[in-house]
Amino acid sequence: MQKPTTYPIHHNFPGHLSTMPRPSGGAALTADLTSLRARGTDILVSALTEREQQDLHLTAEATTATEAGLEFHAIPIGDFGIPNRDEITPTLTHLLDRLHGGAHVVVHCWAGIGRSSLLAASLLVMDGVAPTTAWQLITDARGVTVPETNEQRAWVDPFHVKHD
Repeated sequence: MQKPTTYPIHHNFPGHLSTMPRPSGGAALTADLTSLRARGTDILVSALTEREQQDLHLTAEATTATEAGLEFHAIPIGDFGIPNRDEITPTLTHLLDRLHGGAHVVVHCWAGIGRSSLLAASLLVMDGVAPTTAWQLITDARGVTVPETNEQRAWVDPFHVKHD
């Protein structure tokens, strides 16, 4: 199995959207991020908090990602939490634009279940996917039921714009 493991979410973006657990920390970080880039990842998004980055030896993730040729975005969200909508909407809009331009976006948190799924679901819902369908697409890709909390489930709903 290639490391790190990514979970592709099937949607009709010109690009690709995937989630994953955190990359390896410390000395193994470069190899993980180089592998992601070699497999076609263009953008890496981390939902880890600063404390989690320290605990996992991922404080160099942004620099290492850039050195590996990846565009990197940090959207720190506490475990089982939700982000500030006003703060992250511009980044989500940028990521959606990049997906429409053909980029492969990979989102991670600690285990690649809750916060990464929240961000992936937000992108899907912003693209017109019904929230329940977005969660099911991610559940199917990840192989575990997402999201982790009802608060996370409700958080994506305001992004939904019905398309006639």
